[in-house]
Amino acid sequence: MKKTLNIILESCKLQMKQSFARATFKFCVLVQPIIYGLIMYLMYRDSGHDNFVSFVILGTGFMSLWSSICFSSAGDIERERYMGTLEIITSTPADFRIIMLGKIIGNIILGVMSMLITYVFIAIVFSENMTIANPYLFMFIFILTIISFIGISMLLASCFTLSRNARALMNCLEYPIFILCGVIFPISILPTWTRWISYTLSPTWSIKMLRMCVAGVQDMVEFRTCLISLITLTVIYTALAIILYAQIDKKTRIKATLGVY
Repeated sequence: MKKTLNIILESCKLQMKQSFARATFKFCVLVQPIIYGLIMYLMYRDSGHDNFVSFVILGTGFMSLWSSICFSSAGDIERERYMGTLEIITSTPADFRIIMLGKIIGNIILGVMSMLITYVFIAIVFSENMTIANPYLFMFIFILTIISFIGISMLLASCFTLSRNARALMNCLEYPIFILCGVIFPISILPTWTRWISYTLSPTWSIKMLRMCVAGVQDMVEFRTCLISLITLTVIYTALAIILYAQIDKKTRIKATLGVY
């Protein structure tokens, strides 16, 4: 257990150092949240909602977290492949899944930092504060959300490991999630046929519950339904990731096709 934790910690630290060494990621972590926060604030400022700042901060925070996930699950796989280190990582004594878990945690930490940057920006520039009616429940759901995002990242990383189009898939996945999960606006205004896709994505339930915690949970039956859906989807994501990693390990050892060529 201690060895595994050391691998995760070192992989996490290295990932964060490498991320901040890239100008694009610095922009995504430090500048993009401010731009998103400004746009979302201008969108919701005249909405008439009593606690509209929560929509701005949570929406921007989720957008930043999802961007970090895309970089973690797709961008890093692609980068390791073109640097010629993907084969080395998969063949080291340390489990490839453990290494990827550390990299994913590192990027998610940076994503949480982006959420804090948004809050500070909104609080200082516009003198707005977010009031949370159920703070302890909010923290509990937020932790579950982070765990769920880790599960999604592991699943996506496993899918992208064998793909030669990971970067293109990453770009295609980023913005549709903002729409399908109700990050920017409620999914109720989407076409009916698209909602089943929203219900299979855990961020849909996460952001709904977080907003309920901010406003104050009024319907516990609905809240429990959302909670069960979030936990169930997280378990499914994790189980699929474990199965796929096992298949990938077997396939790559037979065909040895992880490199660029």
